[in-house]
Amino acid sequence: MNLIGLQELSRQRMIALLDASERYLSEDGQVITPAEDRELLREQTFALLFLEPSTRTRTSFDLAIQRLGGRSVTISGQGSSLQKGESAADTCKTVAAMGVDGLVVRHHDRHLPHVLSERMNLPVINAGNGSGEHPTQGLLDALTLRRHFNSGEGLSGLKIAIVGDIVHSRVARSDAHIFSALGADVLLAGPRMLLPTEAQLDAWPARVTTSRKEALRWADAVVVLRIQQERLRGSVVDPHRYASDWGIDQSVIEQYMSPLTVILHPGPVIRGVELSDPVIDSPQSLIWRQVTHGVAVRQAVIAAYFGPREERA
Repeated sequence: MNLIGLQELSRQRMIALLDASERYLSEDGQVITPAEDRELLREQTFALLFLEPSTRTRTSFDLAIQRLGGRSVTISGQGSSLQKGESAADTCKTVAAMGVDGLVVRHHDRHLPHVLSERMNLPVINAGNGSGEHPTQGLLDALTLRRHFNSGEGLSGLKIAIVGDIVHSRVARSDAHIFSALGADVLLAGPRMLLPTEAQLDAWPARVTTSRKEALRWADAVVVLRIQQERLRGSVVDPHRYASDWGIDQSVIEQYMSPLTVILHPGPVIRGVELSDPVIDSPQSLIWRQVTHGVAVRQAVIAAYFGPREERA
């Protein structure tokens, strides 16, 4: 069983994974591991193939596996056979042939997780496939909002704006899908060049705006995205212009946002461009809670997809 994207999951399955994530959080929001789960992955080893840079996702998967009693080995693009010309698929197959029990894969090729899921005889979790999806980030963002708003099993009635570089963002795709599936209204906001075209919008369960003011005044929650400069294919976004037109600092909050509106960001934050320092550390920011919830969500996902067969849902 593989976790490739949230678009492939039913609403019930997403809720089940969010509910399972609650098992790994205390009432005050700290990561915990129940005693009966600490040997869930005993004597199992998992490969983390992070062939694109990562800090939060890679580290939280590693911690989650350790907390469940498993072992992990991390492989990055630097120093691997990829630098000798080997394909990413062959690198993954090579590691699988060494006898690991599952793969967590991040790569710029959005097709790679689908290829692996078809060709590998062991579970694969997508940790980000180019501008495709980032399913565990979508789950942890939904969990963060569900806990903050105490909204029950879903996100019904919430208005959520996703702001920034939408078209190049795997987080935006996963977030838009899970937020909508759980009952929220979703608005995509950003400069025209960073929004889906009319032809692409059929794949997005959301509407769009090019107005920062409209998005921020409307939303109960704002997910702010990083500019994906590495995916702009020759185009360059001027960070100073972007900060002026789309950045969020304290003056923007006071002008456009309710004090009850919360702010999320998947990280890494380019401070002073998307968000100012005071906003990142303000009471309206849920960014550090997202990081904590990432470990809990990944424990739940690993237990569901990598755990003993009788534990897999």
